[in-house]
Amino acid sequence: MLWEMYQYRAINNASSKASIAETKATTTGNNLRLLEDKLDSLALTCQALWEILRDRTKLTEEDLIAKVTEIDLRDGKEDGRMGNAGIPCPRCNRTLSRRHDNCMYCGEEVGKSHLFQQ
Repeated sequence: MLWEMYQYRAINNASSKASIAETKATTTGNNLRLLEDKLDSLALTCQALWEILRDRTKLTEEDLIAKVTEIDLRDGKEDGRMGNAGIPCPRCNRTLSRRHDNCMYCGEEVGKSHLFQQ
């Protein structure tokens, strides 16, 4: 009888953990689909902007690639990413996260260094 109660409890715990894992997997899958949709939308917008710019100016794909490489190297690494290296606070000179508009140490408003900063 005692062994059966132990097994019943173990089965219930395993079932509960499996249910939680299933919920997490479903949520993660949904989040992934949302990110893929956002990425597709951003890629489409970037392509449209590039084609408008190319058609109305004398810029070439080589110009675009050179600018992308220049921006990529601003953080010192050519890795295909914008980089999120910290910047110094103009008031206290501590390194700040680019994700914040104000210094968390002295409160100085720092703002964003570029339009697409996260």
